[in-house]
Amino acid sequence: MKKIIKFLIALSIGVSLFWFVMRRAGWEKLNEALTLFLSSKGLIIVLLTLIIAAISILRWKLILRAQGLDARVKDLGKLWSVGFAVSYLSPVALFGGEAFRIYLTKKKLNFSWEKSAASVAIDKILDGTLFLMFLIVGILAFLFYGYFPSRMMAWLVALIILGLSGLSLFFYFKAMNRESVLEWFLKLFGVRKEKIKNTKNGKIIFDTEKEVIQFFSPKKKAFWKGLGLSFLRYFLLFLRAALLIFFLKEGIEVTRVLAIYGFTNLALLFPLPAGLGSLEAASAFSFGTLGLGFGTGTIFGMVWRGADLFLCAIGLVFLVKFGADLAEVKILQFIDGLKKLK
Repeated sequence: MKKIIKFLIALSIGVSLFWFVMRRAGWEKLNEALTLFLSSKGLIIVLLTLIIAAISILRWKLILRAQGLDARVKDLGKLWSVGFAVSYLSPVALFGGEAFRIYLTKKKLNFSWEKSAASVAIDKILDGTLFLMFLIVGILAFLFYGYFPSRMMAWLVALIILGLSGLSLFFYFKAMNRESVLEWFLKLFGVRKEKIKNTKNGKIIFDTEKEVIQFFSPKKKAFWKGLGLSFLRYFLLFLRAALLIFFLKEGIEVTRVLAIYGFTNLALLFPLPAGLGSLEAASAFSFGTLGLGFGTGTIFGMVWRGADLFLCAIGLVFLVKFGADLAEVKILQFIDGLKKLK
């Protein structure tokens, strides 16, 4: 119930922010965004989005193979799309679907909890590493052209980037030295490792971390291939932004595209479902600051979301199917239980 209330609050804030931005930009921008999305240009953006999704799925397959597991791309694609849909519609668009992906991987592919959780964690860490890199470069490019609307916002962005960078560097330092991050945090809070490790769930957690740390080794080809696929994924996301900007405003420099892409990515860190409102606000502000038009920025944000929602819809279809399959299994198990009682 608490999660539903939090979601509704986040959704209300997002809708209010969206209404405020659109009121300033003009509601006719909605029609312009829809026209662009349903045109051949919009089709190009959607196709590029599907290619980006395919690269994400191949990266996950690479991680599983490095763990000694194998699965069909088709099966992984269904599970990945469910995770993406849940993540995108949860209050923070970058997180949320991992638990679903781990659970479905265990149930549908019959992998162990440790392997399933580790593969998703590795996938997320690789993704977060490149997201952070492009975010930092984009914000630096934005500062070259523009400014933050207030000092408080500038400090908030700085704290977010410094915090994420610090956590990322700390993890890589520990992983490269084959040291446990969990043990470090337990010591920090004065908790004995044995107290956690001797429990069933504690053992799973530590075994999962061991799997994660084993992957992040400079000596492993899989690690470098994973980083390479992650770079390709974010380069194509950048290219998608560049194409969309080109469709809206022809003849724009790469550094300006980086500035818009970096600043718009900040919207995904705010606790709003699908970045509703925050995505339009960020893109509109960055476009306006760079002299490309406040209203044009809202079109950029809506078409960006439209492409992601198309992918999200695919995930929701599989989520319903998996939910129905799991419910059927539970019902059959319940009936079998009743038969045994007789």
